[in-house]
Amino acid sequence: MVKSDIQVVIPIYKNSLSAFEKSSVLQCITILGDYSIGFICSNDLDLSYYKENFSQINNYSFFENKYFETIEGYNQLMLSASFYKHFKDYRYILIFQTDCFVFKDDLLAWANKDYDYIGGLWFKGYDGNLEIGEKPWYPGNGGLSLRKIKPMIDLFTSKRPLRNWSQLLTEKKIINKGYIFKDMKGAIVLFLNLFGYKNNSAFSAKQWEKNEDVFFLKMNEVYNRLKVPTVNQAVFFAWDRRPDYLFNMYKQLPFGCHAWYRADFPYKENRDFWSNFIEL
Repeated sequence: MVKSDIQVVIPIYKNSLSAFEKSSVLQCITILGDYSIGFICSNDLDLSYYKENFSQINNYSFFENKYFETIEGYNQLMLSASFYKHFKDYRYILIFQTDCFVFKDDLLAWANKDYDYIGGLWFKGYDGNLEIGEKPWYPGNGGLSLRKIKPMIDLFTSKRPLRNWSQLLTEKKIINKGYIFKDMKGAIVLFLNLFGYKNNSAFSAKQWEKNEDVFFLKMNEVYNRLKVPTVNQAVFFAWDRRPDYLFNMYKQLPFGCHAWYRADFPYKENRDFWSNFIEL
C-alpha cells in the first residue's frame, strides 16, 4: 500500500471555522500533506472561507444537505453505502473532524496493519470512571477514525443473515415476553429472518438510531463482521478522552487525538492537557 491509497476526509457543515478548528485543519495539511485531503459538505455550503484559508485543498465532495443539518443526518451518511462508494478508488479513508489534531505521519503504517476500522479510545461504557478503576475499553470513536472502503461497502450492502437462529430466538423471546411468536405471521417472519429478511447489516444500518461509531462496535463485538484491533494494538492511534491518564500510562503521544480543545463532559480534562502540546 502507498499513500495515494488513502484519502483524508474532513467533514464541514458551517460557513467558517473557529480558531481552534482552523488550527486543526492546518495541522492536518502540514502533517498529512503527502496524502489526498478533501472536504465533504452539503451541496449548498458557502465555500468562500475554505477556499481562501485552505487553498492547498482543492478536493470537495458534495452530499445532500440533510446529512449536514443534524447529528442524526451525519450518522446516516456515515452508515450509507453511497458514502463509501464515493471513495471506492481508495483503499482507506481517514475521517478527520475539525476538532481533531495529528502529531506525526503514522497514517500509512496504520493502514498497513489491515484493520477494517480503528477509532479513538473509549473507556469502559464509552466515558469510563477512573475512580472505580475503569480502563481503556475499545478503539471506537469515529471523530478521528481509519476505515477500509471495501468492508464498509460490503457491510452496507450485505443481505447475508446477521443474527443466527439462537440470537433470533433470544430476541423474539425478549420482545414477546416469553413467547417465540404470537401468531402465524410471527412464525413466517422468523423463518424469513433466517434467510436475511430484516436481518442483515444493510437493514440494521438503516434502522440505527445511535451514534454511527457505536454501529461499528456492534458489528465487530456482537456479529464479528469487522476486523478491529484490541486496545493494546490501537493505543497509539488516537486518544479521545482522558489523555492525561493515557499519557501517564504510556509516556508518549499517539498519532492523533479527538476533541482536543473541548472542556465539557466527557472531555473536561482535554483542553488543559492538550495545551501542553498544542498552541491554543
